[in-house]
Amino acid sequence: MIYLNQGENNTVTATCSANKMLTGTPTYLWSMRHKLTNQSWKSIPYRIPPSVNYNPTYDLFTIKVFNSQPEVYTASTSANTVNLHLIPGQYFVKIYEQQSTTNLNPNLSYDVVYEGIAEVISSGTSTNQVSYSGTSDIFIVYEG
Repeated sequence: MIYLNQGENNTVTATCSANKMLTGTPTYLWSMRHKLTNQSWKSIPYRIPPSVNYNPTYDLFTIKVFNSQPEVYTASTSANTVNLHLIPGQYFVKIYEQQSTTNLNPNLSYDVVYEGIAEVISSGTSTNQVSYSGTSDIFIVYEG
């Protein structure tokens, strides 16, 4: 699952390069559709270049979610980051590979390289993971 926080510059992980069919370094078109409202956003976020000389098992992308700044749908450098006005909730995500750096139409893309779920967390909501000490939590399932 992909997590995006509102009001932050998010670094997102997705397994795109491991599934690509195009040669070279394709561009990745993201299509995100909100589960409840059916609103959709299409963007080409900046892909952080890998630090190794081979295709890594995952790719890193930068996506900002700042409602106070204008929306930006394509990013070509780390300074020019995609900014989307995403509403909180869960999204269906499809990532397509393509050669174009400006196409935002999935029908004109080559192939789907990633499918999954993303969750946009509203600002001020805690995202701390639940941790268990193993000594203070007692759950009796069956006492015979």
